[in-house]
Amino acid sequence: METGNALRSEIEKGIANLGLNFSGFSELSGINRGIFSAILNSNPPKPISLHQLELIGKALGQPEGWMFESYIDECFFDGKPNRRRVEPFLIRCAELGKKDCIDQVLSRLLDDLKHVATIFEIGESLYLSGKVQESLPFYECVIQNDRYNHSEKLAISHYRVFRASICEDHEINLRAAIRFESYCEKLPDYHRLDGLMNLIDVYFSLDKWEEAERYARELRMFSEVVYQMEQARMKQVGYEPIPTEKPLVVYYGYSFLSMENVMFHYEQYDEARNYLSGYEDLSHFKILDEQGLKQVKRFSKFAKQNRMYIDLHIGNREQALDQCKEFLKEHPEVSFMTILNLISAANSYNLDIATLIETYSEQVENYIKEETHDRKKMIKSKFYIDMHYEKAIYYLKRGQHNNSIISVLKALNIAVKIKSADRFMHLVPLFEILRSYASENQVNQYTDLMKGELKFL
Repeated sequence: METGNALRSEIEKGIANLGLNFSGFSELSGINRGIFSAILNSNPPKPISLHQLELIGKALGQPEGWMFESYIDECFFDGKPNRRRVEPFLIRCAELGKKDCIDQVLSRLLDDLKHVATIFEIGESLYLSGKVQESLPFYECVIQNDRYNHSEKLAISHYRVFRASICEDHEINLRAAIRFESYCEKLPDYHRLDGLMNLIDVYFSLDKWEEAERYARELRMFSEVVYQMEQARMKQVGYEPIPTEKPLVVYYGYSFLSMENVMFHYEQYDEARNYLSGYEDLSHFKILDEQGLKQVKRFSKFAKQNRMYIDLHIGNREQALDQCKEFLKEHPEVSFMTILNLISAANSYNLDIATLIETYSEQVENYIKEETHDRKKMIKSKFYIDMHYEKAIYYLKRGQHNNSIISVLKALNIAVKIKSADRFMHLVPLFEILRSYASENQVNQYTDLMKGELKFL
């Protein structure tokens, strides 16, 4: 207990510097005098709790985390880990960013792999209290040391790390998805639904349509199975709904919506319309609380928009165009997606929508500036690049070369920011077509962006 002696020596030294005796310091710190005496004078000394250490440090005027390195031995006072001291200590170390202390404690805990369960529970405690980044070292420890490949703890650890990894960076997202996907089916049902939904979004944002379709089909089948099981369970006494992160109707509806998106991308518009009908009116869904009813209305609104977009391709095009114009007037807050679909259709069918593009140009640019969580930001970046790519094509076809160049550069800038090499390489040939029309400043911007691209190719 040399470290323990060092800890107690520092405490005694601090008390002496204050010119106090045990009684005076007990009153100052709020620690019972008898307990305080047992901590310093008993043989063997009474172990110090983390709460007591922090009270002592505060009374001595020390910063948070004082003597944490020396406190590690208190967690293993009799040579074995004491859970009542280990857990709060690791959680506090995570909150204060004491990585070295965490590593030392975890290393000692892993002398016996049965403590992997404790490490997982600490990670869950942090994650569920909103301390997501602080929880990651504990999940990574479980991933590295859980010997049972099919264990639920291992699958949940992979799921938590995957969710926390999602950001704008395409390289990070792809690595995170590949690492996680084989564990998705091993998750509890309520996590698996959300895991599938996030895998779809990641692969959708990366334009990896085969993978997006695979997980969309899996979500379609699995959400149906869960829905049927829940309906059967509802008849049981004491029924408690499955504890999904979102209302169950969200996963059920999104399974249709994601399949519609896939079919739309493949230009299989009749199939897309069939899937749209699956989420257009979900009022029949039997498991709906107040939040679920709100989601039903959202899906209905999505369906109204998406039906217009499909009709731009296989319906009465002029009527669909008029509907889009009316929709923009009624719902300017969702103008971005409507304008994106209109420009794409205009490029395919030579529609004139110059006035609409000009009218909603400010809303389009504000779209990328809005603060959102990382999952939504990942999707928004994709759409923003798509928007300016389509605008560049639109302007190029009409000989508006400067406008086309401006859009290409805006799209390239975001492509570099999110490290989307695929999108960058789609945009480069477009700029080269326009190079002879570019100003010196525009060429310099392009050159700088190319240098940025080379860093991650």
